[in-house]
Amino acid sequence: MTGVKRIFAILLYCLLLLTACDNPFHPKLRHLNNPQNQNRTPTELLQNLELAYRQKNIDLYKELLSPDFRFELISAEVNQIGIDFNNDGIKDSFWGYEQEVEFTDNLFNRGSTDGLYPPPDQIHLRLSIPPQELWEDDPTLGHETWVVIPCTFELSLLFNTISSSLSASGTARFYLKPQNNRWYIAIWRDESNL
Repeated sequence: MTGVKRIFAILLYCLLLLTACDNPFHPKLRHLNNPQNQNRTPTELLQNLELAYRQKNIDLYKELLSPDFRFELISAEVNQIGIDFNNDGIKDSFWGYEQEVEFTDNLFNRGSTDGLYPPPDQIHLRLSIPPQELWEDDPTLGHETWVVIPCTFELSLLFNTISSSLSASGTARFYLKPQNNRWYIAIWRDESNL
C-alpha cells in the first residue's frame, strides 16, 4: 500500500508542478501562431494593429512591420517630434523599424522617456478602415503589389495610477505590402496635425 501511495504522491506532485506554470490571472496573449492572426489580408493586418495596441503586445506589433518599415511625419511635426535618424544634426521626417519598436515598447511597457507618464493601463486604438474600393495602388516603381489605405484613427491612453488620459485623432496612411502570403506595414505616414 505504501508503494501505491508513493506513486500517487509523485503523480500528484508532477500534476501540480505542470499546472503551476499557468496563471489564470495573466492568460497568454493571442499571438501570430493563432490561425486567426496571420495577416492574410490588409484588413486583418490593420485589425491586428488595433489588437497589438489593446493588448500592449510588442511581439505581435513587431510581426506586423516589414523589416524596412518607415514611420513618416508630416513636415509640420518634424520640429516637434522628429528625431535625428541619420546623425547629421538635423531632425528627420521619418524613422525606421528599430526606432519604431523601441518607441512602441516604451509606450506599451515603460512610459514616457521624460518620466512624466508611466506606461498606460489601457490603450485603445481605433482605425476606421475604409471599404476596399477606396484603397489606392502605390504608384512607386517596384510597389505594384502594394496597397495604400488611408484611415482615420482615434488613440486614447488611460492612466489609472495618475487619474489621467491622453488622446489623439487624425489620419494615417498605411502602405501595405504582401510577402509570402502575408501583409506587412511598410510605411506608416502620419497625416495628422498635432
